[in-house]
Amino acid sequence: MREGESIIVRHGDKGKWKINEEELRAELPPDEAELVLSVLGSEFEELTETPLKLEGVKRSLRLGDALFESLPQQSVLVSIDSGKDRAQLTRALATARIAQREAQDRARDDKTAKRIDMLHVDEEELVKMMADSSDKTWTPYAEMMTKDGISEAEAVARWLNDMNTPETQVDPAIHPKESAERYRRAIQELRSRITSDNVPVVLFGAGHSGSLGQIRYEKLGGRAATAEDAPKFCEMFRFDKDGNLVDAEGVEI
Repeated sequence: MREGESIIVRHGDKGKWKINEEELRAELPPDEAELVLSVLGSEFEELTETPLKLEGVKRSLRLGDALFESLPQQSVLVSIDSGKDRAQLTRALATARIAQREAQDRARDDKTAKRIDMLHVDEEELVKMMADSSDKTWTPYAEMMTKDGISEAEAVARWLNDMNTPETQVDPAIHPKESAERYRRAIQELRSRITSDNVPVVLFGAGHSGSLGQIRYEKLGGRAATAEDAPKFCEMFRFDKDGNLVDAEGVEI
């Protein structure tokens, strides 16, 4: 992991899963099933179904594994999410998995185990900076998925291309450029507030496809976006300390 790196991901697979302990235990190893049940029971106890598909629950755990593997031997992990249910659950599962992996490492060999101090930021103004682009611009493209029989990724690509066409008249306050800039400012703001002279500070945020898609679009250098450019579930977008996109990496189940 690079010095001063921040990672923002799209939330896990969008959809619903009716919480079923028996199904969960059949789908996951015992330690992971216990972890999911613990997170749901302690942080989302009012839920009878999750705002993620079961695939999204699994992918959020694999996201936690990917983050754990990439973290330095000793670090401070600062997490934040947009406050929306899907992003909240993705963040909670990923960070819980990181904590579990750290504990498992310590149990095997305390001397060589990674040391990760975790801090969750829930300050209202910072959380608002992680919100998605306005549904007012996105809704017509969501309708295209049914009307034209296209995938969500294709709809996102159309949306990004249309929103960034000079002829398109969009209120700047609800343009995806606005939320993309908020994501960059959130990184800069958190880095200015949370520093350490002793260990690396790594930022981890859970956000949405609109803002991340716009950020990737702006890096394309004028090329039209395609379905492949649409942010995938739990895809890790890596930023430098100034909020510039460096690269991105998918997370497989």
